[in-house]
Amino acid sequence: MSQNTSTAAHWSTTPATDLEEAIARFKADLPGWWFSVGECQVSCDASCAPTSETMDCGIVGIPGSDDRFNSGFHADLEHPSSLAAALDTVREQALQALASHYTPTPDHGERE
Repeated sequence: MSQNTSTAAHWSTTPATDLEEAIARFKADLPGWWFSVGECQVSCDASCAPTSETMDCGIVGIPGSDDRFNSGFHADLEHPSSLAAALDTVREQALQALASHYTPTPDHGERE
């Protein structure tokens, strides 16, 4: 069996372990944000961004703000990986960007 065939068989038969827990973490940390996850023979992927119903959506368009609040946070993890790990990765990216946005700067105090 070739490496590609072996990898393809593995990703298509591996259960989505820990995904429900990752979704619970995501919803607790980023309420109202959208997310998506996907998997193929090469990688596990996830994306997320704030929806218009969240206060975080107000960051979009602020000069100097992280463009990912508009374009989305994305992860593309090569196998071996999991959907849960991909979702946790984008959750962590978003939380870091939020912390950076709301952290006071020495010159101007709190951003926004």
